This record gives sequence, C-alpha cells and structure tokens, in this order.
Amino acid sequence: MRRIEPSDHYAGPSLSEAQLRARVVELAHAAGWRVYSVPMSNRPRSWVKDAVGYPDLTLARRKAVMWLELKTDDEMLSVAQMAWLDSLPFAYCV
Repeated sequence: MRRIEPSDHYAGPSLSEAQLRARVVELAHAAGWRVYSVPMSNRPRSWVKDAVGYPDLTLARRKAVMWLELKTDDEMLSVAQMAWLDSLPFAYCV
C-alpha cells in the first residue's frame, strides 16, 4: 500500500478571498442560484448590532436558501461568524 503524500492533496495555488468569492458566485449563477453578496469591508456595521459575522453569501433558488462563509487557507472563523453559522439552518464555511 502506498503512503499518502502532501502532494496528493495539492489543488493548485491558494486563492484570495475575492477570487474565491468570484468563483463561487460564478458557479452559483451557473447552477441557477440567486446570490446576495455582503460587501467586502472591514468597517464595523454599527447600524445593525448582529450584522457582525454575517455570512459572505446568501444563495436562493426554488424556495431553498443557503448561506456561505468564505475563508482562504490561512483564515479562521471569528466567534461572531461561528455564532451565525450555528444559527442558520443551511450555513457552510467554504
């Protein structure tokens, strides 16, 4: 039996979050999803207390909804992001 090597899992160079977002939105549209994208900004959203940590993308099609939090290889979920993902029924970290 052959040993698993790190190169067995290599999927190419890492993407930035903006590149990942663009690719996910492109694929979602191709699959018929409507996409709402939270603007990429580091500014606090003081106008809505619970907006901090809201997932990056909301996808909807045929009465189904899913939320996606996008992370690059070196990013971690914040406490606020984990709370949102735990609160939403179909929320995923990509």
